Amino acid sequence: MVKVLLSTSVIFLVIVTVRKLFRGKAGGVFLYSLWLLLVAGLVAPVLFGVLQNITKWEIGRAESPISIMNLVKATSLNIDKAGVFVQKNEGIVEKEKEEEEQAEDIKKKTEKADIVDLKTFRETTKSNEFHGWIEFIQLKYILLFVWVAGTITILLCQVLSERSFRRQLIENREEINYQGQKIYMVNGIKTPLLFRGKGLSLDIYLPEMIMENETLVRHAILHENIHKKHGDIWWGYVRNILVAVYWFYPFIWVSAVLSKRDCEYACDSSVMKGMSQKECISYGNSLLSLIQVGKNNDLFCTATAMKIGKSEMEVRIRMIKRGRKSSMFATVLVLLLLCAAGVVAFTDAMEPDKEPVKVNEQELSSTLSSEQPEQAKTLSAKNAEYNLKDIWGADPPHVYYEDDTKMIFAGYFGLFVYSKETEEIVQSLNLEEIGCNKTQGDNYCAINVSKDGKIVYLHVMKDEKMYQYSVDTKELQYLDYKLPDKLFNRRKLEKKNESGILCVGVTIGDLVYWYEDGKMIKYQPLFYKPYGSCEFFGPDQIRDLSEVCFYVNGKEYVLTEEKKLRWIENHFSDTAEKIEGIPACPFYRIMYLKRKDGVCGKIFLATDTCSVYQSGDFFYDYKENTSEVFWELFGIKDMDIVK
Repeated sequence: MVKVLLSTSVIFLVIVTVRKLFRGKAGGVFLYSLWLLLVAGLVAPVLFGVLQNITKWEIGRAESPISIMNLVKATSLNIDKAGVFVQKNEGIVEKEKEEEEQAEDIKKKTEKADIVDLKTFRETTKSNEFHGWIEFIQLKYILLFVWVAGTITILLCQVLSERSFRRQLIENREEINYQGQKIYMVNGIKTPLLFRGKGLSLDIYLPEMIMENETLVRHAILHENIHKKHGDIWWGYVRNILVAVYWFYPFIWVSAVLSKRDCEYACDSSVMKGMSQKECISYGNSLLSLIQVGKNNDLFCTATAMKIGKSEMEVRIRMIKRGRKSSMFATVLVLLLLCAAGVVAFTDAMEPDKEPVKVNEQELSSTLSSEQPEQAKTLSAKNAEYNLKDIWGADPPHVYYEDDTKMIFAGYFGLFVYSKETEEIVQSLNLEEIGCNKTQGDNYCAINVSKDGKIVYLHVMKDEKMYQYSVDTKELQYLDYKLPDKLFNRRKLEKKNESGILCVGVTIGDLVYWYEDGKMIKYQPLFYKPYGSCEFFGPDQIRDLSEVCFYVNGKEYVLTEEKKLRWIENHFSDTAEKIEGIPACPFYRIMYLKRKDGVCGKIFLATDTCSVYQSGDFFYDYKENTSEVFWELFGIKDMDIVK
């Protein structure tokens, strides 16, 4: 959105400048057509965004050293640097003192003899960050609501205004035939106009008071027919829609007013095409008689009424007196200016390139002998630290690599390697420690994986360096940013749509890995595994239970009461029937069962009113109409909790 507003602001300023300097030197229709650039700048990014989401096709903009985005990028970097400087010199010491004081208070309250580690304290306050994420998400929804409310309000005003005006015209009009063309004579309007009737028909309306003057009628009809030929009614609807959508953008309101004026200037220019000087003067006299001068308050009206402000009258008179004259030199100059403006507005900032150092042969030999190339810095790779009850963030975790044996995925809370063979997370990387835990903004961390899945590349967008993590050796390096030519095609994986991460709840413990296995979609919890890796229990294995548990939306439900465990044994082991085929039930939640002999197992529960559970590739009905009783064993009466 920032790019759109900046780009169109540049185009707007150029159009306003061209209108001022080249009015009378370039054609009226040509100047009116310049507003198409602004329309394209507002509409094209939205269409490209929709196309990109549908086709997963990367649509980028060319880079240019004169792009307006260079200024934005430079300003952003300066702000970031200033922020870092201030933080280092003012904020850090104060924050550490505050945290130490709070840690000391915690130590006194808990009456522990040992010293409270500041790092441990920071871990206990980590949940505050997630509250910040929640507030950020709420702010986005509030702004979205304000924008939608404003758009709907303006659209409603436009529709009601048009319907009221159409009703007024229809109630007071009388159809007449003028030289084979159907027009309407209306009592109550003061100026001729073109307006959309019912459907797509465009009708010309003339004031009753001018019908006895043949010259006025002829010029009025000629003028409105040019509006009809130009399609100005339909451009009026485009103008109204853009005003409603971009109502928060001040330039769109100014553009709407100026483009309506240019519409009339262009119409006059086209009407006078081929007229003699005498005819132009006659047409000008007719305009002076027909035009209603006053405040132009009908911005939303799509009718092409001859109503202008006093400031526009002088411009119209000069144009008519001068006739339809334009300079080819002025037109070419305007086109060149617009091309330059397009490069400034619609290109991206240049990525900084390192300039090659120019040295002579002697300097080169001495440099090679005295300096050694900078070695990559090797760091200690720490495991990710998270809590199952933490929310998974504003952006869901993504899968960055997948093959037959493993999957690599990441969220703000860490990078993880999941083994498909053991169905467990086998290793992880703490992203917060290396500043790669941001999923939005200037500190956004882009993650790529090598084609063979052995190396993970992590790059903070505003940093000139990157981290390189070896999946095999767990070695972490900090080196200059340079990605290899061959990377794993993540978009190809997303297009196949055969697997991914399902966020069935709001916390990390709810995250589920899903994949297609033949015609069946299977689900595996990623983080919640209370007994480690367990095999599926069949009905005959559900016996002598000591504990049953499952996790949903930040809460773990555990059953240890003997009576309730016996109910589960009786119903789940003595099933009503084995279901043939795949039932249309959602199986997102997995329930773990532990027997008294220490053996653990798992089954998938249908999270609706179905009395069905899944064990591997088979489905069983644990007695019809008993699902409500089952969920009440855990104190759950509202099924929305587990959906």
